[in-house]
Amino acid sequence: MAPLTLALGVLAGLTPLALASPGCGSSLPINFKPGTSTHNVTISSKSVIGQTTQREYILHLPTNYAPSNNKPAPLIFAFHGQLQPARNMEKISQLSDPNFNKDSIVVYPAGMDVQWLGDVAAPNSSVIDDRIFVDEIRKNLTGTFCVDEKRLYATGVSNGGSMVALLMCDAALNKHFAAVSTVGGAFYPDAVMTEPLYQAGCKPDLRGRALPYLNLHGLSDKIVPYNGNNTPPFIPVREWIDTWVARDNCESNYVTEVTENGTVTDLKWKCNGHKDLVLHREVKGYGHGWPSRVEQGEPFDSMSGGSTKWDAAPYILNWFSKWATY
Repeated sequence: MAPLTLALGVLAGLTPLALASPGCGSSLPINFKPGTSTHNVTISSKSVIGQTTQREYILHLPTNYAPSNNKPAPLIFAFHGQLQPARNMEKISQLSDPNFNKDSIVVYPAGMDVQWLGDVAAPNSSVIDDRIFVDEIRKNLTGTFCVDEKRLYATGVSNGGSMVALLMCDAALNKHFAAVSTVGGAFYPDAVMTEPLYQAGCKPDLRGRALPYLNLHGLSDKIVPYNGNNTPPFIPVREWIDTWVARDNCESNYVTEVTENGTVTDLKWKCNGHKDLVLHREVKGYGHGWPSRVEQGEPFDSMSGGSTKWDAAPYILNWFSKWATY
């Protein structure tokens, strides 16, 4: 039976018991220390079809990670955008910043040719299937470090959001994740793809469960426009969200809340009795990027239009913390 995903609040405020991964209790590998990030970690991968290749990721162990490697910690996958390497994702996302994250392991996978399956310019899955790479990382990390397997999450920006969407659409993979989010995510209609991925090829099989989804998107995004109008076109943001509202068996009515001094509008859906299981944040006047109070340098500030009055990192982390698989 596939695991259920439930809000932690349904347990009357009680924190559920963690599901300790096989790596719990083993010796912490050398060169990995709590509060630091280790770059250029390599893993043998079958994601290049027909061969074995070495692929890389960055791993951040949070400040509160137990050096004894015996206290299960949440694990977040964070996917970079196209032509923006993993180190840039760590920088702009602020998910390794101890001011925001003291408790969750974060892995920043590196896409081959700095892109992910799912973009119109990327090779199709018969050449490189990044979904295989993601599952290899999952197995590697849960077998090496002490991970709470009830609390795996994924987020990504732009083409990294595309990668998250492919995990959402894959029934064998999405069952491992308690919740997911996309930021300025790029999702293409089948008509412009060499293989169907986001429409006919999206088969999440959520029978008996739900997949909590948080979508953030700038209303002034010129790279992945909110209405999808571009060459090639994208699936419009609301059309994509409405598809997941239906898949998660949500109520058709939603709650609207204007917040952050009027700069954002949150649309919140209740699904199977769980509030905010699908959540969409429209960011007024914001372009393409990861919202942050600090300037991020080029090309990020030009694409996004500059800093915001709030940070996406704690917003996403707080929402993730509400969900676990059972």
